[in-house]
Order: sequence, then C-alpha cells, then structure tokens
Amino acid sequence: MYHKTELKLPVELIFEVWPSLEIDGTMMPPMVDITHVMLTVTGPSGKPRRIDLTQGIDDDLRILLEDEIIEAYSEND
Repeated sequence: MYHKTELKLPVELIFEVWPSLEIDGTMMPPMVDITHVMLTVTGPSGKPRRIDLTQGIDDDLRILLEDEIIEAYSEND
C-alpha cells in the first residue's frame, strides 16, 4: 500500500546571481540560477547528512523558487 502526498521540508537553496545586462538597448534585470536544493537529514546514528534534491525539482517549481529569491533580495536593496 502507499499514499501519495506532499511534505513541506526545510531546504537550502544554493544559487548563482547573474548581473543585469543590456541586450539591444534593453536593460535586462539580474537573474538567479539555482544550482542545488539541499536537504539535511539525521540518520539513526545521529549524524546529519545532506541530500541533493536538485534533480527531483521540476522546472516550474525551480522558476517559482528563483522568483522567490529575486523578490527576497530586491526587498533588501
């Protein structure tokens, strides 16, 4: 038996920021590229280990997360 559901887990997003650039006279805003989505879990021994979930994240979710990062950093300017 199994049951499909969703979990909300704390993850660490590791990303690169690409500076704004000008293309054909139009200024493009800075862009964010998520390189890793890391989850830290604690095993039976009590030792934490990090799991890379990047390959399990679909493009739509990746774009939403990148937009979230851009919004969070633009509020700090």
